[in-house]
Amino acid sequence: MYGGGGLSWKRRPSEIRGYERAMYATLGNGDYIRVDYNLTEGRVRLFVEVSEEKNSSYYAVISGGKIITERNNSGRTIGVAKVISDRADEFSTLPNKEVLRLINKNYGIIPGEESEKIAKEEEKKKQRRVVKQRYFKDENDNLESPYYSDSATVTSKRRINFLDLLDFFVGLSLGGLSFFMSQYNFFVLGACLVFWGILLGILDIFIREREPVFIKILLFLVSGTAIYLYEYFI
Repeated sequence: MYGGGGLSWKRRPSEIRGYERAMYATLGNGDYIRVDYNLTEGRVRLFVEVSEEKNSSYYAVISGGKIITERNNSGRTIGVAKVISDRADEFSTLPNKEVLRLINKNYGIIPGEESEKIAKEEEKKKQRRVVKQRYFKDENDNLESPYYSDSATVTSKRRINFLDLLDFFVGLSLGGLSFFMSQYNFFVLGACLVFWGILLGILDIFIREREPVFIKILLFLVSGTAIYLYEYFI
């Protein structure tokens, strides 16, 4: 970003043929940016004058939401996209939503509210990737470890199988106990099994820090739901 939150845009009639009005501003580093527009014809001209390059100029024309022209002060297209894109945050502060709509997100120029929304969505995606990497590790990761051995793998498998069998035993025991304590109420039994299935997923991910065994979880969820519905309808 080259400007700042206090960027001040000024308005004036455009002296460029084919455009009605213009908005312009000077950035904190001395760069000059300008937008000429014709709302009737749906055309916008983005202009940047780079102070550090002895006021070299770059401009692009957008019509119908598409870039149709890019030129620098030598009449070539070199560097235009980068110069304008580097100042996308400043162009995004334009106080005219209709002009921003005509720019159509070209060069990364997005209205402030929409930019914040996109940033939040990207942050959510990043957090989901972190969770996946943490809790759903590739089973081949252990094979790439320099400390990998067949005996270690066997021990790990035995530990996983034991935990799963223990989960089944505890779940069935809790279901049987709740069924008996509720005087053979299928509603209570079904709810208990569903609750245990959900709890197993939380237990595997956040406590054991391993990939949950979905077959085990689904078994309790499906069986508990079936028992609950059986009592409800029968």
